[in-house]
Amino acid sequence: MTLSDRLDELRQAVPGCTLASFGDISTGLALRTSASRLYKQDYLEEVLREASQNFALSDLITEDNDLVVVATPDEVRIFVRSKAGNSDILCCVCESASDIPLVAQSAQEILTEMARAA
Repeated sequence: MTLSDRLDELRQAVPGCTLASFGDISTGLALRTSASRLYKQDYLEEVLREASQNFALSDLITEDNDLVVVATPDEVRIFVRSKAGNSDILCCVCESASDIPLVAQSAQEILTEMARAA
């Protein structure tokens, strides 16, 4: 199964998920994306910048954090960082905070598979 297939599968498994994007947090590049609608590249880059900033803040508090959630009035952004110590990240945009556990588990599985394949 390809990375694109896995992102599609994740997004379809979570009814409120409108975006699942795999990227490189160090460069801010979205490398693969599955979305229910067209997102502009600027939006994808903004999401990755936000992930980077929030993980940097989180790392000041604890060194072993692979999940950051940002809730806005319009959406919930769920950022899952690879436990392999590389710069891989999966960013999901969902409608509800109730989606967090399923997204976090699925995203970490995808990131683990990616690390093993590398």
